[in-house]
Amino acid sequence: MGRASEFLHWDELLPDVLGLIFSYLSLQELPTIIPCVRKSWRKAITGPYCRQDIDLAKWSRRCRSHHLDRMLPMLITRSNGSLRSLHVSGLQNDTIFSFITKNAGSLQVLRLPRSEMSGRIVDQSAQRLSIITFLELSYCRKIDAYTIKAIGRHCKLLVTLPQLAPTGFGYHFPNRRSGECNSYNNP
Repeated sequence: MGRASEFLHWDELLPDVLGLIFSYLSLQELPTIIPCVRKSWRKAITGPYCRQDIDLAKWSRRCRSHHLDRMLPMLITRSNGSLRSLHVSGLQNDTIFSFITKNAGSLQVLRLPRSEMSGRIVDQSAQRLSIITFLELSYCRKIDAYTIKAIGRHCKLLVTLPQLAPTGFGYHFPNRRSGECNSYNNP
């Protein structure tokens, strides 16, 4: 008489478990290799299970901005509101930042170094980032003191806001009114 297996078959794993396993694969392997293996695997990668933590930092540094502008909405939409962490370098416009914040219901970590969104759109969108605990806007040249104030006013759970631009004397923010820089000392 055969003994029952103590292990689950791949088809019997829950989609969120598969999503956790697949999160270790590259962005290129997910849509090309995984769907061809098993139907349950295809279902897992098309659901929100693989899109809770999106790290495109390396890829976004070497891709063209129009590729990033197409990739981000697709991935964020597929997360179905379960996106917890997003790391992208070099956003080039306000439209994509606005799209991110409109879909930021579960977002806790947002890293957007070297991005070019305007301080004005960040001001307008800050209330949508109310559960953010970590926000990185380093080397974002258009972020000013007014924007940081809006972030502080709306993001009550924010624990970490890394240094915006390393300098010898502290943070330097462009002053919207006079075009000069204000300097704040590092803590």
